[in-house]
Amino acid sequence: MQQRQSRPRGRLRFAPSLRLEDSLSLAAFVMSLTITLINVYYSMRGSEVAVDPPAQLLLYRDGSGDSSVLAAAVRFDMINVSDGYGDVLKSATVSFDNGRTSFEYQGTLKTVFAGGEGQPSPACELGVRCLQWPGLYLIERSDEILDMPSGAARAFTLSFPLVTWNCQGGAEGCGRVDSFAGSLATLPAKGVSATLRLRFHSDGQRILRCRTAALNLDYLKKVGWVSLPCTNVPAAA
Repeated sequence: MQQRQSRPRGRLRFAPSLRLEDSLSLAAFVMSLTITLINVYYSMRGSEVAVDPPAQLLLYRDGSGDSSVLAAAVRFDMINVSDGYGDVLKSATVSFDNGRTSFEYQGTLKTVFAGGEGQPSPACELGVRCLQWPGLYLIERSDEILDMPSGAARAFTLSFPLVTWNCQGGAEGCGRVDSFAGSLATLPAKGVSATLRLRFHSDGQRILRCRTAALNLDYLKKVGWVSLPCTNVPAAA
């Protein structure tokens, strides 16, 4: 009687080609999952706008006589380093007293440091305001959308009227800036410390600061403007 041969017991072995196919499938899955997670991360993060600290603070008289007001202007250099996500600057404020009172930006400026007293004024195009002081010509635009396309680099000079109707804060602090002379009286001659807050639609808020050296108030009163370099500027918060 013929006996049935028994198979040797042991581990199951797979063909080398089968193991290679499984490894490649697993690697492809992990790579696909990683790319998906990265895309989800960047999609949730949206835009990323880099803002350089301001280099100068411009103070100038807006208007003439008793109806004139003091205004501040600051240039911001921005780069949207994100890929595929634009952004918009929603608001910007400046404060000279650590946030107790603040002033909203009301337009953008183009500054031209040229000309002098007695020089003829250039033609002012329709839809803009133009101001001229000895050595300085300003072109102001309002009602603009300040956008930051993906990968774009932009420079904006924002104008902040330092006057009661544009002041946010307590009645006592805002009541002191009802005129050009009143606003001047709030600025210390030893130098100012300005806190600037920018708020973007997607990328949140930036806080920047500008400290200046001594301020020549008499020159500002006489000439109508003064430009102060920002010193000891800390990194953006």
